[in-house]
Amino acid sequence: MSAELATLFLTAYLLGSVSFALVLSRLGRLPDPRAQGSGNPGASNVLRLGGRALALATLIGDVAKGCLAVWLAAQAGLSPFQQAWVGMAAVIGHMFPLFHRFHGGKGVATTAGVLLLLSWPALLIGALLWGLTFAIQRTASLASLIASLGVLPWLAWHQPELIMPIGLMVLLIMLRHRLNILRLLAGTENRFRR
Repeated sequence: MSAELATLFLTAYLLGSVSFALVLSRLGRLPDPRAQGSGNPGASNVLRLGGRALALATLIGDVAKGCLAVWLAAQAGLSPFQQAWVGMAAVIGHMFPLFHRFHGGKGVATTAGVLLLLSWPALLIGALLWGLTFAIQRTASLASLIASLGVLPWLAWHQPELIMPIGLMVLLIMLRHRLNILRLLAGTENRFRR
């Protein structure tokens, strides 16, 4: 691995390690999202804790981390395949943030940021699946799982060079949702009220 590539991976990881959910919750005087609601430091839980504007800002910030990591890799002249791996470093940083004792989020929004620059049609498919699932079930975790899995067929058909790094991001998202999956199967997962 070249020094430049290693620097990009480290930079992307550190970008991902900035938890907008925690920073914005503190600024907005909301409870720590790791200790309240679902316990996940992400936009959905910030919304659950009563901060609609802060939830939107958290979402934008988490998406931006993935975008910026890929943009930096593109500026360095890396191929889309390599850019996706740099993007995954940002996703890992979001999930296991150095700045927050490695207690991070699920990685859905940061992965969306990676897709925004690498494959906007896949992101559009994922966003539509998320919106439709959430509108019907009112369950953010189920919407995120379906959206994450739903981008893979399009990528496999249209951008197969991205299927390995994006597929690994989806696998990490699934693993981070393992408790949500158990609650979904048991019928006890948190739902947003209509």
